[in-house]
Amino acid sequence: MSLKSWWQSVTGQAEVLETAPATAPERAGFEYGIGPGGLTESMQGITGTDRRGTLTQLYDAYLACPWAWAAVNAIARTVTAGGLVMDWANDDGQGNEEPPEKPAEVLLLERMISFCNPRENVRQILRGAITDLLVFGDAFIEVVWLASQPVALYSLDCPSMRPISDEHGTVTGYVQVTELGQRATFEPREVIHLSLDSPRSGLFGVSPTQAAMLPITSWLFASATSKEIFRKGAPPQIHVDFPAGASPAEINRWTAQYQQRNLGPRNIGTPIATKGGAQIQELAQGRTVDYLKFLDQRRDEIIAAYGVPPAKVGIIESGNLGGGTGESQDRTFMVNTVQPIAELVLEALNFHLARVGFGVEGWKLKFADIDMRDSKTVEEIRDMRLRSGAWTLNRYRADINEPAVEGGDRAVLVDRSNFTQWDDMDAMSQAGVADRLRGTTLAMAVADPDKPVELSDLPDAPAPPESPPPVETLKQRYRRRLREALAELPGGVDERAA
Repeated sequence: MSLKSWWQSVTGQAEVLETAPATAPERAGFEYGIGPGGLTESMQGITGTDRRGTLTQLYDAYLACPWAWAAVNAIARTVTAGGLVMDWANDDGQGNEEPPEKPAEVLLLERMISFCNPRENVRQILRGAITDLLVFGDAFIEVVWLASQPVALYSLDCPSMRPISDEHGTVTGYVQVTELGQRATFEPREVIHLSLDSPRSGLFGVSPTQAAMLPITSWLFASATSKEIFRKGAPPQIHVDFPAGASPAEINRWTAQYQQRNLGPRNIGTPIATKGGAQIQELAQGRTVDYLKFLDQRRDEIIAAYGVPPAKVGIIESGNLGGGTGESQDRTFMVNTVQPIAELVLEALNFHLARVGFGVEGWKLKFADIDMRDSKTVEEIRDMRLRSGAWTLNRYRADINEPAVEGGDRAVLVDRSNFTQWDDMDAMSQAGVADRLRGTTLAMAVADPDKPVELSDLPDAPAPPESPPPVETLKQRYRRRLREALAELPGGVDERAA
């Protein structure tokens, strides 16, 4: 059924929604893996009907390998940490303009997002969708429509979903067939299909789990081998040289006794006893350490395939040799891994929900920002902005939720360790300028004693406070020494100018 026919059957009107996308002209190219008949319920590309089996293997590998699990969850939780919110599209991020009042369609979209369905919230749905992307390469979200607007969102199982398309890749619908034989059909607008990048194009994406199957499989085999070694108590690998006259029955009996008396955690420390001239030698000492190093090597390959720094999955590095600081790892993680996936999800949501579903213009869905920097780093940045004059004191205090103070609205430049109270900044500035001029004039007089020195035009320093402290201040000491130095110059200097 076309959109126009559906709208007419629901509302009795022939007009189509203005937000509905126009029909695009058909393309000439073909998608990789789609035959002349297109994708059907029984034939899903060159893999045939075995796509479910392939995705099931990826799912089993994701559950069995803790490093794959940790990397996927680190990405999914970081992307959705701030939640899904509406943002004014014309906001420059500088706070120069106030956003307008939210229109009715934006409020309706926010209401739908706040209650997606009775079982899941929007954060769970999106976290599951991102997990599906990283495990299977594709994710599906069901959109439930009532008349002309979406009213609910549900997660869909990726291995059971089957897109239906022509040979050019134009999707005409979706079919879900579960392992229990349940079947459901969907129109294109009822499913949001997310897909990761694919080297050869196509309707299906390539997941990092699929790209990391070799190190994941190697890790699983090495882990299983280590499990068996430690299950037997990590026994040494030995070679027993029996006497030439030992019969096969005696050798088998000794082997059975060795397995019963020496293998297993409860037999750790039991000596190996022989008689009849048999000799025992240990082979491949320290082999267990090699297994553990192999596991660490495969672990690093797995998390590298997902683009997750070691610290994000609980791996403590010694000195970060060659890995940069923690902040640089955070930056790399956000720019190279988290943000591209977030933008991929947001683009699909903004098109299907904001634009087509509710006809929203000028507003967009976004993931709220979360400041993941260290507290010390944040404070150091604030301090540098204050000292460089980029921030005023009141701007600094507002950022840490403290009230403004008098005189804190002027930006200042802190020169090394020189500072003063904010309400005395004008007097301090004038005194500094006057002292610099006097110092320059004194230097010129010392360099050229024969040249007359004119100090009458120099600005005077600010008057001292009404109740000066009994102890001589640094400024008073400087002025006293300045007068003494000028008095010692050849020809003398007018006392009033000094």
